[in-house]
Amino acid sequence: MKKLLLFISLIILNACATSDTQKIGYEIEESKKVAITVGNLSSTDVIEKFFDAYNNRDLESVYALEHDDIILYAPNGMMIEGRDKHKELSQQFLDANSSVRWDILWSVSQEIQFESKPSENWVTTTLDVITGEGESSTKVQRVVDAQIVDSRIKKVFVYERKPHESE
Repeated sequence: MKKLLLFISLIILNACATSDTQKIGYEIEESKKVAITVGNLSSTDVIEKFFDAYNNRDLESVYALEHDDIILYAPNGMMIEGRDKHKELSQQFLDANSSVRWDILWSVSQEIQFESKPSENWVTTTLDVITGEGESSTKVQRVVDAQIVDSRIKKVFVYERKPHESE
């Protein structure tokens, strides 16, 4: 009986362990589909800390969450290379927009299971970016795709849209 319970427990544990590799989509690698699976939830914590640091105007914490050689692709076509440059531009942005805030709407982690290179962890997050206050405030929605490597941000793609007035 004990062996049967141990066997059933191992099956259940194995099923729970493999559920994290559930395929949720695909990416094209050299004309071939590769699986995108459920990613590590702790990676969404990195993104939450990143935008919390921005909301607190704590650029040292933003800086600490980035790799030295981070690359950011902004929605206006600008490419920012390196965390020193990003920190400099972030300070300029915060100086010009003292009441800006970033409100996360949702965030999800996924793992791309490449065949010809190591897998990559990406977090996709949608957030509202609100500048100004009261009736003079403006809001844009951003989708941020961030590659997370060793609990820090390595690469970022940002897409932006202006919400319709009915939203």
